[in-house]
Amino acid sequence: MYETGRFIFPMRFTMWAWKLCGVFNAPVPKSLPYRVYCYTFYSCIMALYLFVLMLNVFVPQPFEQRVFFIMYIALTETAMILKTSTIYRYFDTIWDLYETTLGPSFNPGTGGNDRTLLVFNRWYYVYIFVSHMAAFGTGSHLLSSEYRMPFFPWFFGIPYGDEARVAYYTIFVYQCFGMYFHMLLNTAGDTQLCYMLQMIGIQLDLLAKRFRSLSNSEEFDRSFVPLVQHYNKIHRVENLFSLAYFVQFSVSGLVICASAYQVASMFNLYDFSKLMNVFYMMSMTMQIGLPCYYGNEVTLKSYALTNAIYSSNWYSMKQSNRKSVQMFLVRTNKPFAATAFRYFNFNLPAFTTILNMAYSVYCVLQRKAKNV
Repeated sequence: MYETGRFIFPMRFTMWAWKLCGVFNAPVPKSLPYRVYCYTFYSCIMALYLFVLMLNVFVPQPFEQRVFFIMYIALTETAMILKTSTIYRYFDTIWDLYETTLGPSFNPGTGGNDRTLLVFNRWYYVYIFVSHMAAFGTGSHLLSSEYRMPFFPWFFGIPYGDEARVAYYTIFVYQCFGMYFHMLLNTAGDTQLCYMLQMIGIQLDLLAKRFRSLSNSEEFDRSFVPLVQHYNKIHRVENLFSLAYFVQFSVSGLVICASAYQVASMFNLYDFSKLMNVFYMMSMTMQIGLPCYYGNEVTLKSYALTNAIYSSNWYSMKQSNRKSVQMFLVRTNKPFAATAFRYFNFNLPAFTTILNMAYSVYCVLQRKAKNV
């Protein structure tokens, strides 16, 4: 049942990341070595890493170091924890939704949508490349002679530097591995949300075609109830990741602003370690931009569904059918809008609002820096 080879590549990679990080919580027997690996991962890569990262917020250090190197990463990690815990807790529900997308009435290839999925794959390749570059870019700190850590400088007070190189390289490798695995979890959560929004858009197109083709009462009686049930399936996705993406949208503007400030104030063509900030900013922008794009497409196609229902031959059907269409139109008049905790909408206006906020805060910081 839990076979991953049936899905498109972005989802296969996502499920591989879940297995690698021990959150593929399928109710199937797990081998003893894998269970030991999972518990080791939870304790060393998740709990210990996040605990030390949070402690670094309170360690005495320059304000700029605390805000622009630690706190904005901690905010991103908070969203990652919520997304990962949602996947682990509601794995059966999420997998059931994935299985539905492979069913005969919810087939991604239905209706000539192969090109749409091809575009989705291309966007995914760009996103995963940028995210990997941001993660692998941490290794560029090794080119510096300052013995700087890639993310947080304090690790239980263990001294490191020119006289303690073994400790430095050990902690450095640990931080790089930890951030890479956390990047995999973060991108996996974003990929599955975009995938489900993409599937919703495809299904709204399919529903619009089917409603538009209803031509008589007999066909209506045979098809209307399954179509309404199909529409109801689409609404099962919205509440799963509401809280996680509420946090994501709340902090994304500040994270993008902090990344942009670092790029502008410290960028040096001869310092490759600063390139990580460029890729990190690009990754964070895509992290909110892609869900907003696909959410916007869902809203537009929801409007198109209402028009398709009204464009059918409902006026030539019997009175009971016309009443059913009228009641369903009342429901679809409120377009389907994916939301984060029913506060942020996944649409392009929300994306531009976040970028405008990030740019405004960035301008304030730049002006303050010039006045100092």
